[in-house]
Amino acid sequence: MTFKTKLALITILPLVAVSLLIGGATYYQSLQLIDAETQSVQNRILAAKRQEIRNYVSLALTSIEQIYRDEPGGREAAQREVKDILHNLTFDYDGYFFVYTLDGTNVVHPKLPQLVGENWWDLQDDNGDYVIRNLIAQAQGGGGFHQYVWHKPSTGSIEEKLGYAILLDKWGWMLGTGLYTDDISKEVAAIRADFARSIRQTLFVIFMITLTAIVVAGTMIAWVRFSEQRFADTRLKELTNRIFQVQEQERKRVSTELHDSISQLLVSVRYGVELIHSEADKDVELQAHAAKCLKTLDGTIGEVRRISRDLRPSVLDDMGLASALVSLGKEFQTQSGITVNVDAEKCRTRLSEGAKTALYRVVQECMTNVARHAQANEVDISLKIGTHSLTLLVEDNGVGLPKPLPKTGGLGFRNMRERIETYRGRLTLNRRGSGGTQIKVQMPLDNVDAKAA
Repeated sequence: MTFKTKLALITILPLVAVSLLIGGATYYQSLQLIDAETQSVQNRILAAKRQEIRNYVSLALTSIEQIYRDEPGGREAAQREVKDILHNLTFDYDGYFFVYTLDGTNVVHPKLPQLVGENWWDLQDDNGDYVIRNLIAQAQGGGGFHQYVWHKPSTGSIEEKLGYAILLDKWGWMLGTGLYTDDISKEVAAIRADFARSIRQTLFVIFMITLTAIVVAGTMIAWVRFSEQRFADTRLKELTNRIFQVQEQERKRVSTELHDSISQLLVSVRYGVELIHSEADKDVELQAHAAKCLKTLDGTIGEVRRISRDLRPSVLDDMGLASALVSLGKEFQTQSGITVNVDAEKCRTRLSEGAKTALYRVVQECMTNVARHAQANEVDISLKIGTHSLTLLVEDNGVGLPKPLPKTGGLGFRNMRERIETYRGRLTLNRRGSGGTQIKVQMPLDNVDAKAA
């Protein structure tokens, strides 16, 4: 794992972890809050309904109190009158009163008249609850509430109902009523939906904050990486330029030493061997050895001069870049047999010595590549000097570049490109339409000298 990857992970992972913890804690606390709030609402609504039911029962007792107490016309007449009153005493749309005897026989039921006169002691609701038994038990216990499910007249469905029963002990009746609680479930569901929407909004805000923080952190990391890379590239280019300068200085020193020292020494030795050759008229064998040594010395001197010229061509320092390119083309044509056409304009002092050397080395590397890989029989070298920049083209008619076109090229191409970029130039590698390869260099001229020109 690279340092940059570690830096990104160290920066971003804590943000993600903290956001997940905050989101998880928020979600957990919100669920607890929902449960507590809905339970509180449910309790308040149930308490209000219980009080409402008590009020309805109190109203019913008030309406039948005098008849129940005095029994005018006898008990049976009083019971018939009470049945009529309770049958007609309704509230809301689904509110009514019902009466059962203590053995479970229905006496009054205005909404389900088919129940009247039947014994429902063993009646169970959909949850298996013995409804009538439990209501009678609550009544015998002094009056109380009982939760069960029952038919709702307005919808015809089975809904939760909170019933309340009291005992009319003188007649052995259980008087009851109740309110349906499905509205509580709907209200609780609405509250839960509101809370769930709030939770989603909160989590979305946390997600957006986290995403923004990650984007900001990533941008900062990318900026730091870009700054570091740009700084490293700058230092690398400076180092590369310095290496090229030192390399050229060393080449120039070695070239000078070869030309001025070793070459002169070899020439001196050749003079001595020539003297031996001229004085050895009587010794044919010695004269033959001398001639052989002269031939070897001539080859050695030529090789030394060639190496000296390759290391640092004196024509580049003495005559300029254009003449050096012409000389390089002639020498390459002589050595390789490949036709070289050179069209080079003089740039005089509009280029620094380092830039001239870089351009010369690029052409030199191109010629080496042509000889090794291109399988060409003709090379064109063109150097055009403009007002503010120059253009160098090296084109051959060989086999061309492989497909797909390489993005960076080999080591030689990278070295050429780095040399040119050192002097703010641009080097491109292209495939010619007619076949072959084109190396194109564009480099700005020195501003001061360009203005003077």
